Amino acid sequence: MLGLFGFIILSQAINMASPWLNSKIIDGLVRTSPLSQIYIFAGITSALWIFRSTFYGWLRDRYELAHIDYAIPKRMQEVTLAKLFGFSIGQHTSENSGIKQTVINRGENALVSLGDIVLYQAFPLLAEVVILTGVLFYWSRLIGCVVLVAVVLYALAVIKINSHFRPDMKKIEKLFISDSKFQGEIVRNIGLVMANAQEDRAQKECKESLGGAYGFARNVWDRFVTWAAFRNAISVIALSVVLIICINGVHSKIYTLGQFVMFMAWANNALGNLGNMSPLHRRLIQHYTSVRRYFDMLGIEPDVKVLPNPVRPDKFAGRIEFKNVTFRYRGRDVQGQIEEDDEEPKQAQPKVINPALDDVSFVIEPGQTVAFVGESGAGKSTLVNAIIRAQDPESGQITVDGNDLRVLDLKHFRKAIGIVNQDVSLFDQTLRYNITFGLNGRAAKLSDKELSNVAEMSCIDRFFHRLEKGFDTLIGERGVKLSGGERQRVGIARALIKEPDILIFDEATSSLDSENEGLIQESIEQASKGRTTIIIAHRFSTIRNVDKVIVFDKGKVVGQGTHEELAANCETYQRLTRKQIFA
Repeated sequence: MLGLFGFIILSQAINMASPWLNSKIIDGLVRTSPLSQIYIFAGITSALWIFRSTFYGWLRDRYELAHIDYAIPKRMQEVTLAKLFGFSIGQHTSENSGIKQTVINRGENALVSLGDIVLYQAFPLLAEVVILTGVLFYWSRLIGCVVLVAVVLYALAVIKINSHFRPDMKKIEKLFISDSKFQGEIVRNIGLVMANAQEDRAQKECKESLGGAYGFARNVWDRFVTWAAFRNAISVIALSVVLIICINGVHSKIYTLGQFVMFMAWANNALGNLGNMSPLHRRLIQHYTSVRRYFDMLGIEPDVKVLPNPVRPDKFAGRIEFKNVTFRYRGRDVQGQIEEDDEEPKQAQPKVINPALDDVSFVIEPGQTVAFVGESGAGKSTLVNAIIRAQDPESGQITVDGNDLRVLDLKHFRKAIGIVNQDVSLFDQTLRYNITFGLNGRAAKLSDKELSNVAEMSCIDRFFHRLEKGFDTLIGERGVKLSGGERQRVGIARALIKEPDILIFDEATSSLDSENEGLIQESIEQASKGRTTIIIAHRFSTIRNVDKVIVFDKGKVVGQGTHEELAANCETYQRLTRKQIFA
């Protein structure tokens, strides 16, 4: 970056030298100086022009390509992704991903544009204004004072305009983020819109939303342009004053004709650059709000933090204990922060929500297969989030092999877990990529035979013959080329191939037909041998061979034991089994 500033200063020095050289040429012609002397100044002027347009431009372009044009956007994306990975899973799942993506996209694009404006336009202009003001002071304090007063008044006007329009800029940014979110939802659900013949409604709602945002923005910028016109008058008035001073100076023989040209050129460059700042000022204030929201989001503190020297066991036996755990979902965090209108960023306060887990205690011994059952919303899936530390509990303690979950190396612990959710997340990549996603460096060394074994265990072999490129077939965005049941089988394969110490099935067979569910249930039972397995059950058949069943109702544990024990003693379990299905 210092190199770029050096290029800018050199460029301004060349700009400043040209009027001085021209003044020498003019005075030489007026005084009929020797032609050889005049040609010396003309030659220096030509040499500077050639240097600036060729060698200087070549050096600067190479420097910008190597250190700025691609390096800065690349670094920004790396920092953004690293920060997003620093947030907890709970922070991500509780927020609107469309708003978050919009803030990131607008922020990164605005920051790149802002950098371009500042480095290549605003800073060179300001540098020239400062340098020329100083040079004018050296040659003529009167002209220097006029230019300095104009610069100060212009700066005060910019500060006033920024202060006046900042709330409006924030509102414009908020409206555009909301519009982008709305459009994104329409695009993501365009099939639903068309299937229900709601194209006209979607277009109407989009038009109304965009009309409100663009109408407000247009009114704001109309007022901004009016204020800017008065601001621009400062430089024009100052240049007129300099012109009068120079005319009087030449007429009084204080200045030579060459100095007249030199002073006017310098003053015109300095004050003209203030006028050139007008469109830049609009773009700067426009991009500033997007950048501010972007940095506000990056400035949010993660709610799950790993200790500096966390515990990293070589292997997990799989003993999991909950001790009086109360868990409450947060109502807002990242999204709440980026929608704040306060001048100073602050951590958004979560809304108070009833606990999803309320004073829960139980123990899962190493190698046990345990099922959690209960009505929908009873707290079963919340339990999975607590085990993988998606969010820390409000109170109580969760231990794994006797270690508090908060002292474990979180990445190391999660690598030892295989989890299959009801809604399986897939990448727009090959089947191979999706199955082996959790293997890190081992994925490249995995043979097709090993993949085939896992595919057979998870019943992927039942539809494998339809895949034109086998494991290298692209499955589409979110696995759109696969059915719901096929996507769940890919999720099961992804969990099994890790050979994890702890297996978690969160209603993993809910999208399968009864035939395939039976086959996969056998695979789950086979994979569960020798490792701790947790099953969030939705059907009675899922838990017929588990070691223990834990019954939830409204966030509380209301029963623990075998199927036979609970069928005899737990009223909630009896009610669920009578339905033969768990929600």
